[in-house]
Amino acid sequence: MFYVKMIVRRDSMERKIETKNYLILAVVVVITVILVFYARDWYVTTNEYYAENSAIKDVSREIREDEISNYSLESGKFAIYASSGNNIEIKDFENDFKKAITKVNAQDNILYLNTDEIDSNSFTDNLKDNFATNDKIASRISSGSQATLYVFEEGKITQVFNNLENYTQDELETIMKRMELTNNA
Repeated sequence: MFYVKMIVRRDSMERKIETKNYLILAVVVVITVILVFYARDWYVTTNEYYAENSAIKDVSREIREDEISNYSLESGKFAIYASSGNNIEIKDFENDFKKAITKVNAQDNILYLNTDEIDSNSFTDNLKDNFATNDKIASRISSGSQATLYVFEEGKITQVFNNLENYTQDELETIMKRMELTNNA
């Protein structure tokens, strides 16, 4: 038998990795870690924002209790959606309501009132005394609802929808169309 003896030099088999490749790897790792922490912080901040605020603020303007009187005198037909910005139980509903508002193009006619910042009893008394068109409407104005829609027409409340969180997205769209709150109406 014939044997071929092959001599292999050890240094020809080793691959030398350049220092710049280690530097590039280190930069990529640092940038990746920074991006991961930034994305995490952004996610946490977004969740905190929506936990403390209503999703409706994304599609409509916010109004304060002391601005209702002036706004009702200046505007024709509009609605005020009143709810707690901190109420986690209605967050899913508010996302559906937000979609309904956008779908029927009612962004300009729906205002948001954060009830966390007001005394609910004095607020409801104010609405009953100054804005209710009749006793039937006044009796529907209460502080026991988590989410309420007050429909104003020519400075007075003409319709009240309590416990709005129990309505479906389709029902909400129908209400806004029927109340002529859409910009298409």
